[in-house]
Amino acid sequence: MTKAKAILLVSFLLTAVAGAAVGVLVSWPKSRHPHRPGLTEQLGLSPEQQEKMRKIWSEVMGPPGRHRVESRRALAQERDEAIVALLTDEQLAKYQQVVREYERKLEELRQEGQRRVQEAIERTKQILSAEQARKYEELLKKSETGRGVGPGWRGRGPRSAPSDRQSAPRGEE
Repeated sequence: MTKAKAILLVSFLLTAVAGAAVGVLVSWPKSRHPHRPGLTEQLGLSPEQQEKMRKIWSEVMGPPGRHRVESRRALAQERDEAIVALLTDEQLAKYQQVVREYERKLEELRQEGQRRVQEAIERTKQILSAEQARKYEELLKKSETGRGVGPGWRGRGPRSAPSDRQSAPRGEE
């Protein structure tokens, strides 16, 4: 695999992850971030509109939506295995090195993002009254249990390249 192909592949993976993240953020009918109003507030939705919106999005994000996500993951895994099967042992080693470096950098970005969120939380607490700070703490605690609004995106890292070939052995290369 040439360096250009490896860069293209990594770029594709980055784009897919970013697209998934944007899709999740855009599809939420109500904001999960404590500092931004949700669509209800932004659009001034009536209770009837809120219920219709909830039904629309629950159909999309319900089991059929999850099925599509699982189907995409299966297709991506199939694609990754097919790509790995095309590589020589030397190319596979280089590809795995690129993936490891990508994952390391992605983890650094995730940690930096978490650090910035924590700093923002602390700065936010400094501007709140005692009662507001108490409510804010409750919101943050709910976010940790997955029931409330919360800081930060808890995304998953990229799939690692398979460490061994998962296809039938190939002929001479």
